[in-house]
Amino acid sequence: MKMEVKNPANEQIINSLKENTKAELDIIIPSLEKGQREWIQHPLEERLNCITRFGQLIQKHKQELAQILTAETGKPLQQSLNEIKGAHNRIDHLKKYASKWLAEEFLCQTGDTHEKTVYEPLGVIANISAWNFPYNVGYNVFLYALVAGNAVLYKPSEYAALTGKLLEKYLCEAGIPKNVFKCVTGAGNLGQAILEAPLHG
Repeated sequence: MKMEVKNPANEQIINSLKENTKAELDIIIPSLEKGQREWIQHPLEERLNCITRFGQLIQKHKQELAQILTAETGKPLQQSLNEIKGAHNRIDHLKKYASKWLAEEFLCQTGDTHEKTVYEPLGVIANISAWNFPYNVGYNVFLYALVAGNAVLYKPSEYAALTGKLLEKYLCEAGIPKNVFKCVTGAGNLGQAILEAPLHG
């Protein structure tokens, strides 16, 4: 089944995308679970490097990406450019703090007593994103989840689905494995199916 992507300013169809089904989720989710178990074996520095490369690719193509965002959401082009530019601070934030946040914390190392806090990924994170700020809202979830060693099942709004697929494209080009980040497209019924799906690590 195809999902038409329309420009809200003139109702013209600008593209069409395959609409994912609940049955496909039953295949996608186990693949992500497997991918996550492999992804967490990659050192934190390597995961951060992938996110850094992703940010560089987004900035390199920001003019094209802003035009697509404007075409499918209707926001002015300058606002689209500002969103893309502003969202990049999440990557800077992760580069500065992720190593500190995810480091083991030793609480006690006295005699035979050794206590520490270890931060472990949750597994597969479902990220259902809004249409109006897909970069800001998406980055707030999937970048942090990926750096922490999770896999991500990402469903952009049906009104920002082209942007979602491009985020997937550039994450893949940056080195994120295809079975660690997966963008699915569809309307609200697909989002409901994701919410009802059992997600495990």
